[in-house]
Amino acid sequence: MAVPPPVELTFDEVDPSAVAGELERLAGTGAWVNLVPEVEPGHEPPPRSAVISLFSARGEAVPFATWSASGPGDRRHTLGIEHGSGPRALARLDEVDLGLRPRWFKVADHPRRGLVVTCPSDEPAEDVLWWLLAACHALSAVPLSGTWQARVYEPG
Repeated sequence: MAVPPPVELTFDEVDPSAVAGELERLAGTGAWVNLVPEVEPGHEPPPRSAVISLFSARGEAVPFATWSASGPGDRRHTLGIEHGSGPRALARLDEVDLGLRPRWFKVADHPRRGLVVTCPSDEPAEDVLWWLLAACHALSAVPLSGTWQARVYEPG
């Protein structure tokens, strides 16, 4: 199945309402949204060599989040965060009051492939988006500016 190029939305985490509205609109469609943070100027991580990336047990220093909409008839969204903060990301999120909410489930918590959880599709989109952004801050190895790009992919 061919996927058309994404719609890109730049937003500030102080007011993510436009992106939350997109998440609401996309529920039940099987679409997904990648959330890419901007790094604070002057704190950009150096590029990693291919050899280090291949053998490292950690992901990238700058986190990358994905919200995947439930498909038709499915009642759960999938949330993913690739990060470079190492193992046991969920335990570290618990320490800063960002643990899983009631009815949320851990699917995977891997130091290189990242954290994957599911949440009910009736969870408010703004709450889910807030959790994803806050968790990215908590798992980031570099300071994030608060500006994000949402890349919206809809099945063709």
